[in-house]
Amino acid sequence: MKTVGIIAEYNPFHNGHQRQISYIRKNCDADYIVAVMSGDFVQRGTPALLSKHLRTKAALHCGIDLVLELPVSVSSASAELFAKGGVEILDGIGVTDFLCFGSEEGTLSLFQETAEVLSGEPAEYQHLLKSALKTGQSFPAARCLALTEYICHTQKKLDENTCRRFLAQPNNILGIEYCKALLRQNSRIQLLTLKREGAGYHEQALSLSQAPSASGIRNHVKTAGAFHPSALEGLLPRASLDLLASAVSDSRLIFEEDLDSLLFYCLLSEDQESLCRYQDVSCELASRIIRMRNQYKGFLQFAELLKTRDLTQTRIQRALLHILLHIRNMPAPVGYARVLGFRKDSAPLLSAIKKKGRIPLLTKAADASKILDESSLRIFQETVFASNLYESLLAHKNGTDFVHENQKPVVIL
Repeated sequence: MKTVGIIAEYNPFHNGHQRQISYIRKNCDADYIVAVMSGDFVQRGTPALLSKHLRTKAALHCGIDLVLELPVSVSSASAELFAKGGVEILDGIGVTDFLCFGSEEGTLSLFQETAEVLSGEPAEYQHLLKSALKTGQSFPAARCLALTEYICHTQKKLDENTCRRFLAQPNNILGIEYCKALLRQNSRIQLLTLKREGAGYHEQALSLSQAPSASGIRNHVKTAGAFHPSALEGLLPRASLDLLASAVSDSRLIFEEDLDSLLFYCLLSEDQESLCRYQDVSCELASRIIRMRNQYKGFLQFAELLKTRDLTQTRIQRALLHILLHIRNMPAPVGYARVLGFRKDSAPLLSAIKKKGRIPLLTKAADASKILDESSLRIFQETVFASNLYESLLAHKNGTDFVHENQKPVVIL
């Protein structure tokens, strides 16, 4: 049995994601594909456009066999912690042979070389990183400078322009973190990368001539006014497009501004000392939040107001989200695999996980306290709280009854 893993957000599921699944089926001879998917909040520090249950349904309809949940403290963390948590789950279920990810680079050699530097942290690289940070650069920028200097000049393996282009691309950066996580965990999982085609990661324009970016689709849905599914025809697989159209019709979408009032309430109830206890909130950022709190108009506006040369808006969005969700600790190792959904014909995969897995497979939320250790239970309870908050926002928007996370069934196709 050959099993390939994917770590994803599917926010929402589009043709680029479908292409990755087709690539795995065609080139890897995979029997099963497992997706470790972000729950209701995602890595850029915002709520997902669609609930995790709708995105699970889209993924299963489009070829994924099993969807597992990435806990909220991981799904809303930095690229390094996001990758680490996803790899911990794929490694822990004991059946994953390959991890496949999309990248701008498309070949593995650069990922492996860069990950070896970051994993081993040789003394010369550490010196270069410290020097770059002293210039006032943000950590991502300082790391890029240090890596470029070390790989191109100290190791003399690449020319500087190639290295800078490689390190400037968001999917490449995430791929490096996957590779680094596998090295540090001494995992047997092998890497596969598929060259990303079509729109850039942050590109907002939509065109039928190229695969879309998820951010472009989200922006279109948010700004299109009277949305009609025909506007996205050919950009999303039919099942995903139908689920999105239904969610638009029923007001089952969550945007950043839906957090505006809740976040302001949270900020009013904190002081500088208490803010410093939240994940990603430095004492410097806590001080800026308190000083600028009276200028708050909304989640995105405040994040933009707070950003500095060394604090990116995405980093600040994650910090603000952690305040809202009361996430105080750095993510502990993920010691369980929570099932969001599966296809009926993947029953042999579930059986294999139960036999070979080194972490509990959680199929019923109500059983968490019985089968999870203290650390894993804390991670799970954080995620339940976050999903209940997301559900409460949905219920308020569309006038439906609130359904507690523990009452929601696994999605089965």
